Amino acid sequence: MIFGEEYFVVKKGGLSQFQTMTAYLGGSAFQTIIDNPITAYRQLVQQFAKGLDGKVVDPKIAKAEANAIFAKAPVSASLSGLGPRLIGVGFKVHYHHYPLYHHRVRRED
Repeated sequence: MIFGEEYFVVKKGGLSQFQTMTAYLGGSAFQTIIDNPITAYRQLVQQFAKGLDGKVVDPKIAKAEANAIFAKAPVSASLSGLGPRLIGVGFKVHYHHYPLYHHRVRRED
């Protein structure tokens, strides 16, 4: 096992390190999902900020093009890029040295 049993023991504060990590991961994933439509819209506007010729486009035109995509397919446009962002949440948690697996939690005596 990568982490000892101590990692899963509930401490005096009422949570184990594992439970803290799980709450952090869940909160980060929830925030990413809720923020995704705004992030996707912002990225579309940035994408349309330059024309095919590489020149800067009027911001009103870029906004209108992004609005047209969201009006045509609101669900898929809102979910655009969500998968890679959720993978990024997992890497963020992994980077902070938290395991991504479940284990039995026991109380400290």
